[in-house]
Amino acid sequence: MPLSDLGREQAREIAAALADTRAAAVYSSDLRRALDTARPIADRLRRPLVEEPALRERDFGVLQGRLYAVVMDELRAAWSDPDSRPHGAESWRDVYARVARFLDGLRAAPPGRELILVTHGGTLNVAAACLAGAPVEDMQWQQIDNCAVITLPLPLD
Repeated sequence: MPLSDLGREQAREIAAALADTRAAAVYSSDLRRALDTARPIADRLRRPLVEEPALRERDFGVLQGRLYAVVMDELRAAWSDPDSRPHGAESWRDVYARVARFLDGLRAAPPGRELILVTHGGTLNVAAACLAGAPVEDMQWQQIDNCAVITLPLPLD
């Protein structure tokens, strides 16, 4: 599903807000709405846009592509179990491992001191837990609005 008119406007606004960043690259989930958000940012900064499957939202199995409110109604009971894979969904432990591998790769060979990651709320919560060293069982969940800018440190070894 493409971005709405409001979503496209938000993408342009966030691109303007990030215009002074020194980001070396823009990494984006390879899902369409994230890419449509990331493209104006990369264009404005004149930085490469790197499509990164590791930044995808959790795969919801047979529920994939349905409205988030519907998915949440079906997954609510299993949401806090990091190993649950209801309806063929990816578990939070799976997402955690995927995101951690990506972040470990950035740590090993950072393309710059600042990067922009355009991703999804669940994935961002997982990334924050990974970077804080919190195990998947102790992840803290916060509501993240569309086009929110959140700064996370990428500790280098």
